Amino acid sequence: MSKTEKLTELVGLPLDELKDDVISMRGLQRRIMPAASETVVFDDYDIYGRTVPLAIVGGDFYDFVELERKFGIKNRFGIIIADASGHGLSAAMLIRDFNTAIYTGISFQSHYEKETTPLLFNEINKRMYNSSQPNQFISAFYGELHLDGLFKYINAGHLAPIVLKGNNEIIELNEGGPVLGAVYDFGGEYRVGSINVAPEDVLTLFTDGIVEATNRKGEEFGLHRLVETIARNRKRSSRQIFSAIVNRVKRFRSEISDDLTLIVVKHGGRLKRSKLKKA
Repeated sequence: MSKTEKLTELVGLPLDELKDDVISMRGLQRRIMPAASETVVFDDYDIYGRTVPLAIVGGDFYDFVELERKFGIKNRFGIIIADASGHGLSAAMLIRDFNTAIYTGISFQSHYEKETTPLLFNEINKRMYNSSQPNQFISAFYGELHLDGLFKYINAGHLAPIVLKGNNEIIELNEGGPVLGAVYDFGGEYRVGSINVAPEDVLTLFTDGIVEATNRKGEEFGLHRLVETIARNRKRSSRQIFSAIVNRVKRFRSEISDDLTLIVVKHGGRLKRSKLKKA
């Protein structure tokens, strides 16, 4: 039996059909994430993000949520980043389910709570548990940026985003709870954190493809190199800071071993609003 025949028997589908399904899933992922060519502006916040999958489809996800246009929540802007366990099609399917769950949760919250609450992620966790396979889970971070600089968030087991303050202090955004989908009820509730993102502050969100990228010596890129790169480029735009970080990671790593996602939020300089487009 040839390798092609063995694979066909294993997956229960002709490989051409499986390839079509993977390509279809890739198209879906592109549609639920922002266009990589777009820099988003929310009042005087300059925001840029992008994901680079390891395979045709990946387990990293990010999105920007126009809360006023979609849900009637004025003067706020939502930011999401997530990382599903594993790679490829199974991780991509988990991301699809998470995208549905968090938008459903935000819609519910906009009608009943009006604020970022523990209930949002407690319910998402249960939905992800029901839709995931054994040993599957997803780390996620959701924050709402207010016009006055307040940033309220919940971190569900994700690598802590960082804020580089004007005095070079680094603040990690850890408040929240465990990863989503690992257990149905972890016996507590997700905590809401908050921080003020002041003018000239830089907020950076990322997945492990950034800080856990390794070189030929087995050294990780690490948080210290990330912070150093942000500090060196902090006067530049969010897109320029993004490029500086990604280019340094690419020069540092010996091979591509994980999906890579990065979001940079720069507060400063009065800018005009622009529309958000999907890929």
